Amino acid sequence: MLVTFIAFLLSAAAVSAQGQIITNRLAPTTMRGTIVEVTCFRQQGAATVSTPEQTGCAKKRVAEDGRLGILTEGDGLFQITGAFAANKYAKLVPFIGQRVDVSGAEVVISNNYDYKSFEAEKIARVKADK
Repeated sequence: MLVTFIAFLLSAAAVSAQGQIITNRLAPTTMRGTIVEVTCFRQQGAATVSTPEQTGCAKKRVAEDGRLGILTEGDGLFQITGAFAANKYAKLVPFIGQRVDVSGAEVVISNNYDYKSFEAEKIARVKADK
């Protein structure tokens, strides 16, 4: 029992050192939207999310520790967290500026007063509308 408690404390300290502690996880869902870099989106706006200017800005910012998110079709901007945020969003970079379906769960992160967060688990391009 003591070993379990110590392991819990060590894992909590490791997560805390990363600056993100998930305090609540909502029900799994799929969000449809466009992958954007947060700063470029704030500077250039929603009307240009798929343009070469904004996608170029996004790729440059991500290489310099920028943050990717999904601009949803209805619920606003969610910063992507979790495994899809690892290695400078390596799994998401190919999707910048594209319409996608992202499956996962909205999460509440302690000390996050910036954006809503979404812990992505799966991503797929949206096929062209007919």
